[in-house]
Amino acid sequence: MEQTSTIKSMSDFSDTPQGMAQRWSSEIEASKKELERFQEDGDKITRRYLDKRDEWGKEETRINLFWSSMKVLLSLLYARPPKASVARSFLDSADDQARVAGVIIQRILNRSFDDNVSNWDSAIRQCIEDWLVVGMGQAWLRYAVETEQEVIPAEIDPITGEEIMPEQIDERIIDETAPIDYIYWKDFFYSPARVWAEVRWVARRVYMTRDQLINRFGDEIGKVVPLFSSTSKDVNSQTPKHDPWARAEIFEVWCKEDKKVYWYAKGCEVILDVKDDPLELDEFFPCPPPLAANLTSSNFMPRADYIFAQDQFQELDEINTRITWLTKAAKVIGLYDKNNDGIQRMFNQAAENQLIPVDNWAMFAESGGIKGKVDWVPIDQVVNAISALRIYRQDQTTQIYEVLGISDIMRGSSKASETATAQQIKAQFGSTRVELNQFYIAEWITNLLRIKAEIISKHWQPETIAMRSNIMRTPDAEFAGPAIQLIKDERLAEYRISVEADSLSAMDWAQERDSAVQFMSAMGAFVAQIGPMIQTVPGSSPYFLRLLQWSVSKFKVSSEIESVLDQAVAQLQANPPQPPQPSAQDQAETAAEVARAKEREASAVETQVDTQTKIFQLNQMANNAVQPKRPLPPIIG
Repeated sequence: MEQTSTIKSMSDFSDTPQGMAQRWSSEIEASKKELERFQEDGDKITRRYLDKRDEWGKEETRINLFWSSMKVLLSLLYARPPKASVARSFLDSADDQARVAGVIIQRILNRSFDDNVSNWDSAIRQCIEDWLVVGMGQAWLRYAVETEQEVIPAEIDPITGEEIMPEQIDERIIDETAPIDYIYWKDFFYSPARVWAEVRWVARRVYMTRDQLINRFGDEIGKVVPLFSSTSKDVNSQTPKHDPWARAEIFEVWCKEDKKVYWYAKGCEVILDVKDDPLELDEFFPCPPPLAANLTSSNFMPRADYIFAQDQFQELDEINTRITWLTKAAKVIGLYDKNNDGIQRMFNQAAENQLIPVDNWAMFAESGGIKGKVDWVPIDQVVNAISALRIYRQDQTTQIYEVLGISDIMRGSSKASETATAQQIKAQFGSTRVELNQFYIAEWITNLLRIKAEIISKHWQPETIAMRSNIMRTPDAEFAGPAIQLIKDERLAEYRISVEADSLSAMDWAQERDSAVQFMSAMGAFVAQIGPMIQTVPGSSPYFLRLLQWSVSKFKVSSEIESVLDQAVAQLQANPPQPPQPSAQDQAETAAEVARAKEREASAVETQVDTQTKIFQLNQMANNAVQPKRPLPPIIG
C-alpha cells in the first residue's frame, strides 16, 4: 500500500486556489486509503448479495440465504415510512403559539414521506439496505429554492412626467424545499477518526458532464476540469461500464474547522469553488452520523454483518454443491446379459401395463430371471450421504440465522407442535437485536429530520412554511402567524423532534385496536370518577383537566388530542366556571330558613336575658338573708 503523505501544518499549503487543491487532494487520498479495506470487502459482499459469479463458480450451486436474510431484516426494520413527533420542551397549556409551532413543523416533516414528488422514503430505504449489506448507509440534505424574475415598472411623476424610479428586475421565491439525496456507500468520505465527534470534514462524490460543469462553475473552470470515460482505469469501478458520456469526479467537501465548503475535482490543479457556511446549521454538516455497523471506539470504520458469518455461508455453499453432485450421481445404472434382449426392450420399449415376451422362458427362469440377468450399481450409500448432508445443511442454516439474529418466528417458520406461549417467548428474545437495530435507524432518521427542521426554520419564508403545513385550514389558524414567527426567531431551540422505533415496523392492527380500546376505557373510567366531583366543586375543573393531560401523555395519541386538551385548559383558566344560580323555590326555602334561624336566635337571646335576671334576683335575696340587722340610731334630745 502506498504511504500517505504527512501534513504537518496548514502552512504547508498556500491560501490560493492551487494550494487549496493540493490540500484537499491529500485529504481525500488519505480518506480513500483509510476506507480501502472497507470498500473492497463491500464489493465482495455486494457480489455475493447479487449472486454475481466468476467463471470458476459455474459448477457451484448456492442457496442465496444472505439475500433472503437481508430482505427479511429490511422488512422487519423498515416496513413503512416513519412518523415524526415534534413535542414542546415545556408542556404549558397557555403557550398556544409554541404548541402550534410544533404542529407546523411536524406536519411539514411527515409530509416529506407522504409527498409523491419527494424521494425521502426511497432514499432512506436505500440507505438502510446499504447498511444491512455492506455496513454503511448515508443521506445528504440540501436547501433548494426556485425563483423567477419579476419586472417592477418604472415610477413616473404624474406632474412632471420625469422618471422617479427606474425599471427594476427582482427575483421572487416561488418554491422552497429541503430535499434528501441518497449517497452511494462508496461515494461518502470523511476524515480518518476514532469516533464521529473527531471527524473534521465530510465529502460526497458526484460525477458531472462537461455541460454540467460549465453550468455550475462557469466557462473558465468548467472547460479545464479533466473528464474520464466509463472504461478509464481512473474512474470509479461502480459507474456504468457502457456510459457513453465522459464525466469528471467532483468532491463536495464540508470542513467543520473553517466552516467552509470546497469543491474539488480529481486531476484539477485549482479548487473549483469555495463558499462560506451556506446552511448555517448548528452541527455544520449537512448529514447526520452515518448508519454504520459494528463500530468500535478505536476506529470509525464499519464492519458488515456478513463478515461474521462468511465462513458459515461458504460452508453452506460447499454442502449444497456436494448435494447437487451426489444427486446427479444417484442414477439407476445396471449391467445385463446382452443375449437377453428382452431386458433392454423392457426399459426402452415397454409401456404401462405391457408384457414383454421372452424366448426360452424355462431357461430364463432357471437362471434366476431378472435378478440373475441384471446387476444394479448400488446407490444406497449415495442416498444415505445425501440425507446426512441435508441434515448438516439445516444445522448450518440455523447457525447462520443465529449469527445474523433472525429467529424462525421472524421468518414465519415455526413448528406446529409449539405452544403459543413458547412462540411468544421465542419472539420476545428473537426480536431483541431487531429492536436494537430499529432504535439505531430511528435515531438516524431523527437526526435527518432535525437537520431538515433547522433548514426550514433558518431559510424558508413564512409563506412557504404556512403553505407546506396547510396550517391555515386547521382550528389552530388563529395562532399560525405568531407560531411561524416563533419558528423563525427561536430556531427550534425549545422542541424535541423524535421518531419512534416501532413506527418503522409493520402495523399490528390488532394491537392498535386493543390500544385504542384500552385508552378509551381508561379515559371513560377517569371521566366517570371526576364528573361528580366537578359538579360538586366547579372550581376544580382545571385541576382535573391537568390530571387528564398527564394521563393522556402515558398513551400514544395524536397531537390533535393534545391540542384539544390544551385549549380546554386555557379556556377554563380564562373563564373559570361560576357556581350555578339557585332557583326561586330554593331562594324561598333559603329565606324561610334564614327567618327561622333569626327567630331562634332572638328567642335564645330573650331566654338568656330572663335567665340572667332571675339569677341576679336570687343572688340578691340570698345576700339579704345572711346579712345581720344594723342597730337603730339613738334618740337625742
